[in-house]
Amino acid sequence: MVDVLLCSTYEDQKRDFVFDFKDSGKLQRLTVPIPIPLKVDAKEFVQRLITFHNLPCYLEPELTKTLDEFNKSSCRELQDKMGVAALEQMKQSSQCAADYISSWSNSFTQEHTSYSSASDKSEESVFSEMYHSLIHSAALETLLQLENTYAIAMDDVVLKKESAIKAMEEKHQREMEDSINNLGIVTSDKDVNDLAARHCEDAQMLETYWSSELSQLQEMQKREYREWVTKVHEDMVRVSSDPSSVEDSFSIGKNRSMSVQSIPVGNEFSTTEHEFRLEESFTILLGAQKKSTHNLRLICGNVLDLCKHKTRPGGSVLSQPHRIQTALSLYSETLAGVILLVEDRLNTYSGIMKHFARICQQSGTEFHFPDLDKQLCLIQQMFEKRDRRDIYITRHSNLSEVHVVFHLVVDDSVKSSTISTRNPVIVGLRNALHTAVRHSITTITIPLLLFHEMTEEMTVSWCMKRAELMFKCVKGFIMECSTWSGAESLNLQFMVPKGISEEMFTSFSQMLSSIFRVSTPLDLTSTANR
Repeated sequence: MVDVLLCSTYEDQKRDFVFDFKDSGKLQRLTVPIPIPLKVDAKEFVQRLITFHNLPCYLEPELTKTLDEFNKSSCRELQDKMGVAALEQMKQSSQCAADYISSWSNSFTQEHTSYSSASDKSEESVFSEMYHSLIHSAALETLLQLENTYAIAMDDVVLKKESAIKAMEEKHQREMEDSINNLGIVTSDKDVNDLAARHCEDAQMLETYWSSELSQLQEMQKREYREWVTKVHEDMVRVSSDPSSVEDSFSIGKNRSMSVQSIPVGNEFSTTEHEFRLEESFTILLGAQKKSTHNLRLICGNVLDLCKHKTRPGGSVLSQPHRIQTALSLYSETLAGVILLVEDRLNTYSGIMKHFARICQQSGTEFHFPDLDKQLCLIQQMFEKRDRRDIYITRHSNLSEVHVVFHLVVDDSVKSSTISTRNPVIVGLRNALHTAVRHSITTITIPLLLFHEMTEEMTVSWCMKRAELMFKCVKGFIMECSTWSGAESLNLQFMVPKGISEEMFTSFSQMLSSIFRVSTPLDLTSTANR
């Protein structure tokens, strides 16, 4: 089909532009052919006319206005002419209206596609929206119970794996002791070496077997979970459009809830899991002119407690109020993050990363992001070498009170009592805070002493110097973030390792109040009314 609007007949159209003016008391007329539509700015074209025809410069405003009006009216007339011609062509053509509609639709789509960004949503984006909708609906309890059921199954397999590995290690130890005790009598050096090689091979085979079992269980749970979320979300959408189907739509949720409730939960609030910990909260105002309010908490405890679910005797994971809050804010602008101090090795788990990896595994299948191993593998591929102040980030949806973990690479320099604000670890801490604020992570837990455990080198003097440095640095970093990001409120938690005395904790609290200048409430009650 020949589109009359794109026909060359209507290209390079020109019309005579007539402009009357007075010069030296005489009436003058300027007549020039003007291309329609005018492809340059009217002011620029007027300057060309004035220069070429030697016109007085005082005519520029009036000439510009007249030319602009002429161009607009000529364009309207040309478009009307093209529209009439298109209608006449359509009447005389043998093609049906559907062909014209299809042609115009394709032209419109191609034109606008080149100027617009792709709006197709990915599978992950669609799933996140469905989950966010369900978690803020009546399906909240059922959804968390389902996650809890899966976590119990995963924890059971993890315990079986650890039990099998422990049994094999004990067996290997007995065999090796017997072989060494009978060395030179029944066994030789070669027999001992062969036995050690066989033990190593058996251990690798057992590790591979259980890793495969865990991987298969995770994939199965993830598939079932996503199918369940999709089904319930579709039912909920159908309910909103057809209220008569309310009873049928939630039958799945009720059945799932009953199956979860049939699991014996025992004493859900076991006192053995709730240890007393020191903590104190503060509210501060920062800023010279525009002040921002921030909440600070000083906590004495294990940073991994923020990641670990409260468990009942037997190791089954339970949904707790803080877990509900974490789920509700998963796809929000109030995320929670924690800074972990780690070594520069990603290929092996050591130190706190070993305990953190086990918590991630025991917390159940990761339904929203890749699991920890896959995330670290991708990070290792992207960054072959990691140095002090480097941070890498992992995302989590199955931890207790944390969505994002900042892994800050440190070395032995943090043990020094003379660490400065330019130390790479302090720079890395600054980068972590800036990244958190930039990506709506409003609750951040920071290791106050840049250690997760107390050591012999950490004297009272050493701890006070380190705490003062950290408080002052963090205060400066917060003021930086508030200046350029407009962050109105942050929740900062300073985590102190277990083992410090109450006197030192009180000293930290007083130091925090002094450095951040915590304002005390003003009592306006008159003395007469007291």
